[in-house]
Parts: sequence; C-alpha cells; structure tokens
Amino acid sequence: MDLQVTVAGQSLGSRGLTLDAGSVVRVVVGMRNLTRSDLPVDSVRLSGTVLGLTFFDYDTRVRTIVPARGSANWTVDVDIRDLDGRATGLLPIEVAIRDTDLHTVASADGTANVRGSLFSIYGLFGLGLLILMGLLWAVALLPLGRHAAPATWWQRGLRFVPAGCAVGLFGVFALSATRLVPPTTVTEVTLTLVAAAACFAAGALLPGMSAARRV
Repeated sequence: MDLQVTVAGQSLGSRGLTLDAGSVVRVVVGMRNLTRSDLPVDSVRLSGTVLGLTFFDYDTRVRTIVPARGSANWTVDVDIRDLDGRATGLLPIEVAIRDTDLHTVASADGTANVRGSLFSIYGLFGLGLLILMGLLWAVALLPLGRHAAPATWWQRGLRFVPAGCAVGLFGVFALSATRLVPPTTVTEVTLTLVAAAACFAAGALLPGMSAARRV
C-alpha cells in the first residue's frame, strides 16, 4: 500500500504539524492499492501513542472499496474538541486505514504538537511516573539509612536500576510535555538505558554493609 496523508493542511511528516484542542482537524488521505485484490475499507483512524499506550484515537467511517491496482482519496473532518483532556506536548501520531475487520491495512506516522492541557490523561500519566519514581528511589535508599546495604558492589548497583528506569521514563514524558523532544522509540530506549546505567553506577559506588559497620 502507498499512503499519502496531510493533517490540518500539513504533511504528516512536517515538523510544524499542530493539533489544537477544541477544534475540528481536516485529514486528507490518498491511498494506492498495489495488490491484486480489491480492498474493503471501513474507517480512517487518527491516534497518538506514547510508550505503547494510546492516549487518543478518533475514527471516521468511509466505507468504500479500493479496487486492485487502483487508488482512492478521502477528506475527513475529525472532531478533536475533547483532545484538551487527553494529551498535550509533542506526541507521535498515526493515521491508519482499517478494513471491515478493523485491522490496519496501511498507516503513516508523524509527530504533532498537541495543544491540550497538562491536566489531561497524559498529564496524569506523567504524575503517575513521578510518584513511581519517588517510591522506587525510597526503596533503593531505605537500606542505606539502616546500614543494611548489600556488601557487593553489583548488588548495590542493581538495587538502583528500577529507580533509574523510572527516571528515564519520566524524562521521556517531561521532554514530550515541554515540547523539547518527541517520545520516539529511540528516545525512550536511550533515555531509559542511560538513566538505568547511571543509577547502577551511583549505587555501586555507595559503601556496602561491611564498610558502613566499620565506620
């Protein structure tokens, strides 16, 4: 399948693509069916996903058949007036063509500047990551106060890895919400691994139980 998409007059791969909450956005889709079979199409979906979680999706039914080796074009107006309560910041978005079984048969990806509210589902997700990060740090640091840290350096380091992963995940959210860096797969993996490695190193350098007792 060959798919060409514009959203709000901007190419889906454009850096200037903006989704304004409280508005209706026009999505224009052109698709070429490169197969030898007719393709029944049910709907066009606009969605935004971060860390494998979908924070908004909007479906518009088109109900048509794209002939074999043929093409079709759709212009749909997507009502995103409730986007304010769903997400905000730089988010990966996808426009997908779905068949009558609601399976995706073609899709195109991009990044959008979503102008929603920080008090949205995405904002609450970030708050949850912040709370999780605090709890994991408390679990990692608690043995130090009791002078019960593991004696071996690698065990001490491992105690801080979950807290480091939480730092990385919260960093992904923070960069997205502040519109600095979109949360791509590369960003998510890199930040999480770097933060986990840094926290492992910091934990490994802390004094162990035997050293604390000598002090």
